[in-house]
Amino acid sequence: MDAVVANIAPQILFAPLLGCLLIAFVGPRLPRSVSAVIGCTSVFAAFALTVGLAAHVWHLPVAAQRIDLQFGTWALVGQAHIGFGIWIDPLALTWMLVITGVGFLIHLYSVGYMGHDANYRTFFAHMNLFVFSMLLLVMSDGFLWLLVGWGGVGLASYLLIGFYYDRQSAVLAARKALIMNVIGDVGIMIAIFLMFAHVGDQSFAVVFARTGAFGTSALDWIGIWLLVGAVAKSAQLPLHTWLPDAMEGPTPVSALIHAATMVTAGVYLVARCHPIYDRAPAAAEAVAIVGAASALFAATIGCVQYDIKRVLAYSTMSQIGYMFLAVGIGAYTAGAFHFLTHAFFKALLFMAAGIVIHNLGGEQDIRKMGGLSKRMPFAFWTFLAGTLAIAGVPPFSGFFSKDSILDQAAALGHPWLFAVGVAAAALTAFYMFRLFFSTFAGEYRGSVEPHVERVPAMEIPVAILAVLATIGGFLVLPGHDTFSALLAGAFPDAILPLSLADFDWPLVLGTLMIVAAAIVTAYAMYVISPQLRADVSRRLGGLRLLLLDAYHVDAIYHLMFEVPAYALAQACGVFFERAVIAGVPQALAAATSALGGLSRGWETGYLRRYGLTIAIGASLLLYFVIFGLHDVGAR
Repeated sequence: MDAVVANIAPQILFAPLLGCLLIAFVGPRLPRSVSAVIGCTSVFAAFALTVGLAAHVWHLPVAAQRIDLQFGTWALVGQAHIGFGIWIDPLALTWMLVITGVGFLIHLYSVGYMGHDANYRTFFAHMNLFVFSMLLLVMSDGFLWLLVGWGGVGLASYLLIGFYYDRQSAVLAARKALIMNVIGDVGIMIAIFLMFAHVGDQSFAVVFARTGAFGTSALDWIGIWLLVGAVAKSAQLPLHTWLPDAMEGPTPVSALIHAATMVTAGVYLVARCHPIYDRAPAAAEAVAIVGAASALFAATIGCVQYDIKRVLAYSTMSQIGYMFLAVGIGAYTAGAFHFLTHAFFKALLFMAAGIVIHNLGGEQDIRKMGGLSKRMPFAFWTFLAGTLAIAGVPPFSGFFSKDSILDQAAALGHPWLFAVGVAAAALTAFYMFRLFFSTFAGEYRGSVEPHVERVPAMEIPVAILAVLATIGGFLVLPGHDTFSALLAGAFPDAILPLSLADFDWPLVLGTLMIVAAAIVTAYAMYVISPQLRADVSRRLGGLRLLLLDAYHVDAIYHLMFEVPAYALAQACGVFFERAVIAGVPQALAAATSALGGLSRGWETGYLRRYGLTIAIGASLLLYFVIFGLHDVGAR
């Protein structure tokens, strides 16, 4: 066991949990600002320790970069010892750095954004609980403890999405997110049962080492059930409907949960299980198809939304789709790298949007914005950096990560997936610049004058993320593919190529031309000629209404699941409750009453009847004593 890893890794895991407990139990006795200090300090301590741990692990030989730490037996199931263990490798470290690093910046941002909220302490306690659960998910050495972290993340997201519990919409959104995520939990449970049935264990080390004992069919089924869990947590088709509604939570929650960490848990799960998916072609293909379909599906919806956070929510779903596409075709480092750059530019976009919302008194409708570039120059420039990054414009980070995925899709023989990815990239450029121009260009369209407030605690994290979104892609400059080298220890036996360095430049230039055309189209419709936008909206009115309602998926689910469930509940209330729950006690009461009536018939008050009854009883008893005992003696 590596002594450095064994010493540092548990501290990283439990620092945010300690912060959560201190805020919950000690915080109410201290000034409210102390809760923010504890919350931020605990996450920053985890980040600093993660940086040191990553430096140590990445200096080890590639073959020694996978470290499995065991801390005793937790349960005994048959012959399998289920212990608590921590699994450290370059893939886990990549997620840990984002969870703690970007998580700390969002915590710092929250100090200013949530400064006037009455439930300030509760917010930071929930945020720390989320960071701990996410770390447990990515640091676990087996599927069981991964599932515990998975459930903890779902619980923490439920608490944070429904943070404004006095708003019915927030409560309903939190409940919806929890239900969708529980569906995914069940998928992972079934996968674990299949693992136990075949190899009698659930640890990564045993399951991955014995994939040959499963057979292709069993591995495909395990991969499919794991995909169910990944789809629910990462808001991919068809379990995606909770993500847009989750924007009811505070903006820092959107940045942390729905941009940088939680929604990428599904990508982590598939990448972590690459020994399974490498040998389960049907399951891997399903992952790629779901990702491509989700990327295009969400991009089309983003083109017509008016809520600034909902546009970003659908863009999150679309970008996660790119990651699924990458890991589904075996381009694991491409998917992990897009996770890294996405954490930078999407957290940046949410937090810059939060500055706009904060200064507009909570307004989120982009139709009531416009002309904010001069009023909020800091938000303008940082939001522009994030928009250029997500659109894939060089040299911003999104260009390198997104184009590496498209390049891998083409190089590995997936022309349809490549075409869908390019179409989604074009739509992404269009709707993000539509959002940018509608918010910052033209004249201000709101009814209330903006109250611009400069809060350093909010601006410093946004500025750092803007820099990372701008230069983060240089980790994979052609000829200097640092990121692939860093992740080599996580994918030593991957079947498909991992290189991100050698782009197919004709394809890249063609994609850039399509993206540029989409940006020009957005500029023409939302800056130069509003009449053009009105004409397009009128001609595509039916399609626009379909997209505004997100293809009526919520309505379809309501008819398919909610209406039958309510009908069944109503039937149970009318028939089962009356016939069984209420009927059985009533029948017993009636039987008891009947027996009582029969007994009451003997109670007439006539002395001669009582004497006759005594005589008959005495005769029967005497007969039994004489003849019954005689029969017993004869036998």
